[in-house]
Amino acid sequence: AHWHRQPDGKLKQGTLQKWRHNCSAKYNIFTPHDLHACPRILIVCRNPHSHPPPAPVKTPPGLVNVVHGLLALMKWKLADATPRQIFLDTTFVEGLHHALAWDLTSCGRDAILQDLHPSLANLDHVQRLITTLQNKKYPSGTGFEGACLLANEHASLPPEQCYVHCAEVHPIEHGKELKLVICMTTKMSQHLLQAKHLSIDTSFKHAQGWQEFEIESWDVDHICLYCGNTYSSHYLAVVGARAFTMSQTAKAHVILFQHIFEIASADTGLPIMFHHIHGTGFETVIADSHKGQGLSLGMYCVQLCCSVTAQCIYEPHHHICDLNPYDHLRCFFHTCVAHYKRNILSLCTHVSQDIFSAMLSLATSEHHPDLNATLNIIWNGGLKASAWLRDKLDGMKFALPAIYQPSSLIPLHLWRASPATTNRNEQAHCNAYREGVHLTLLTGLMKGMRFDQGAMMSINKHTSFGIATHDHEATHIHRAMRCVSRQSLCY
Repeated sequence: AHWHRQPDGKLKQGTLQKWRHNCSAKYNIFTPHDLHACPRILIVCRNPHSHPPPAPVKTPPGLVNVVHGLLALMKWKLADATPRQIFLDTTFVEGLHHALAWDLTSCGRDAILQDLHPSLANLDHVQRLITTLQNKKYPSGTGFEGACLLANEHASLPPEQCYVHCAEVHPIEHGKELKLVICMTTKMSQHLLQAKHLSIDTSFKHAQGWQEFEIESWDVDHICLYCGNTYSSHYLAVVGARAFTMSQTAKAHVILFQHIFEIASADTGLPIMFHHIHGTGFETVIADSHKGQGLSLGMYCVQLCCSVTAQCIYEPHHHICDLNPYDHLRCFFHTCVAHYKRNILSLCTHVSQDIFSAMLSLATSEHHPDLNATLNIIWNGGLKASAWLRDKLDGMKFALPAIYQPSSLIPLHLWRASPATTNRNEQAHCNAYREGVHLTLLTGLMKGMRFDQGAMMSINKHTSFGIATHDHEATHIHRAMRCVSRQSLCY
């Protein structure tokens, strides 16, 4: 009997009561002593039934094993399986057809679980069967503990097969903890450290309760081993690192960058280098307006060059080791123009058109006709406008140099060579969302691994044989023409 909560709040086990009925039917069951010699059981019913037979709400154990066998065919997809999803899984449906010897031509439809047994029409019952197998296959669950187990499994694999490098917990400020899962392949590490212009962004829909952080770069200068040609016009956005975190503070991002770059350096044997520190390496990094991401990069650079006594190539009167985080950011960091304009657009109903235009005019690589006058216009434009400007000048001290090139130390040719937006990150998020949203962490890791491994294989085939992922090469000209075509459809 089940336990029930009483009105006084205490638990009490229920008592089974005898079912009162008027049925006079009696069953006598005769079972042979040796079922192998006599494989028959005799059931004798005396007196007629006065009621219909009970509903077949319980699935026989043999059929439960069949269902579990079909679910096992889904492999890692079982981690996020639901009654609806299993009906959409081709492998599961094909296995069900085979188990039932289903003839699609004569039946005119696909088989469903109810065809196996009527009790499986209850979706809650099916979910319980799924949960039972999930608990058996994933004893640590499909959350962070399951990710830790997966990371331990990948640690024993050869380096070129390892994807989940770490699943760790780190203490951060105010007694809080940072849970961190970092996913990279050796090829991703190579692309990351060979890149010149990085793009970083965070999405919030892929794994339920987790933030997915991505570092991307452009894959350029493919050399075809088949014909020897160099495809310098082919631009493909490549995810260099994928991580799942639960905090967006600057300290959390510092830990994140430390681990990502340590893994990349260990995979490739190459050091982490920034152009303004080492004369080569990462030239620019673009991100949205998030303070934690930007400030953490500056803090990481301070740690990276604490023993570098050379002079800064952009400010020779300063030594590299004396630069603070904001000084470092002026040398390589700038903000996504699309995010910048979108944030301003949210203020358009609170400020006048002149203030709105003045805000937009700050995002440029050209010298402003009168920067101080423009800042004064914004400052005197009301509470919303002054608060916005105060945040850009005092709250995020790197914000103005990140959108206005003359205030930064990034050379103009590097500023213009860098992407102006984080659209490639948004496209990467979109690709991930096509695999599913609000997934469990373990499923998000497995789907991300499949996607990233497929992307690396696609690049390898393009490098070896010159076969692109689409008929049209992903060039700037093709993107510009497609953008014009899409915009023309909006008018």
